[in-house]
Amino acid sequence: MDLKTILILIIGIILSSCEPEDNLKTNYIFEMTGRCPQDNNGYYHLNIDPLENQQTLHRFGAYVTNIDIWNIPTQVVWNCDTFWSYEFQNGNNMNVPIVNGTSFADPMVDSIFCMMAPVGSMIGDTVLISGKAVFEEGDIILYDSFQVIFE
Repeated sequence: MDLKTILILIIGIILSSCEPEDNLKTNYIFEMTGRCPQDNNGYYHLNIDPLENQQTLHRFGAYVTNIDIWNIPTQVVWNCDTFWSYEFQNGNNMNVPIVNGTSFADPMVDSIFCMMAPVGSMIGDTVLISGKAVFEEGDIILYDSFQVIFE
């Protein structure tokens, strides 16, 4: 065999022994839950304090793979387009989101949690809460959402 053939064989062996990048990725889980009663149509139902500006604190969350292949805790960014307005004594208003913005998973538990705080004036409203789970420093992103009716 000549040197060119040997080099081609060596390069072929090296390339065939490498794992494709896709084999490194794990099947990650991200399934949100409202943590309150759910009806047959998939809507969650949360009883809230009927006083107009009184917040009701409720913890919701998701079943999630808690760490990725790099041993980084999973980050979830939560979103809801529903706000309530707070009026300061000086007449200024501030819109307050009803969900916290982000959470990190506990490395020991395959769950992640977030707080919501709707107010009594939202009774009868149906809101969409969504989440984005980030794995492998942003290379893998999973989405989920649920709807909740305030009663």
